[in-house]
Amino acid sequence: MEYKIIAMDFDGTLLTTKKMVTKRTKETIIKYKKDGYIIIGITARNLSSVKRVCPNLSMFNYLILNNGCYLYNVIEEKGRYIEGLNEHYIEKITKHFYNIAKEIDYISTEKYYIYRPEGQIDFRDFVIPINSFNEVNDFVSRVNIFANTNNEVIEYKNYIDNNFKELDSIITQDTDNGKDKKWIAINPKGRNKFTTLKELCNELNINTNEAIFFGDSSNDIEIIENVGLGVAMGNALQEVKDKAKEITLKNDEDGIAVFLEKKL
Repeated sequence: MEYKIIAMDFDGTLLTTKKMVTKRTKETIIKYKKDGYIIIGITARNLSSVKRVCPNLSMFNYLILNNGCYLYNVIEEKGRYIEGLNEHYIEKITKHFYNIAKEIDYISTEKYYIYRPEGQIDFRDFVIPINSFNEVNDFVSRVNIFANTNNEVIEYKNYIDNNFKELDSIITQDTDNGKDKKWIAINPKGRNKFTTLKELCNELNINTNEAIFFGDSSNDIEIIENVGLGVAMGNALQEVKDKAKEITLKNDEDGIAVFLEKKL
């Protein structure tokens, strides 16, 4: 199979546990970009967050952000919303979880508006601590809800799934921090990393079978299953590895670079 697209998740995949891109991985990706491959970063992060961990975006052609809700053309430095959350649903979710959640994140293109009852201070420049959803004067692409325990996360998801048929919720977690903390990511119904990649592929006149994708967590499963070559990182969740066509080394072992050097 001849591939035209090389795509990858960020956390737990492209990024090491220190939240950086290694020299080898970066140089390998740039090499294949120069060879004519289209390089796409696909992540739940927003644009500001991506720029913080990867200041030089020139290794990419496109970024699919906010779990598929925003598409950014790196070469043209232009982005567009694909979809976002209806404010009515956000208000209802907020009302229910305001007094019980450990944290609620309202995520736009550039900002994370974060409500934390305990009031911890976050010094990242794109994070805005809030006391109420009324302080969010921005278009919200997605929402994260954090609980105090993983059992509560399951309860939260069941509530959302039973009461908001217009939304998709997924339990997600980091795979590279040695912890099992989970949280809920909420997106518009049917909107995920793969649906936006598929739309971009249509615009580029490329079949999704001509794409390689590297991922590690639960929000990567649909894209892992549906592209031509879905590759799980060595540190990926077992459920991701079960769906992948191949498995590479861990994110701290240059898994992307090693795989591409052997495969292409």
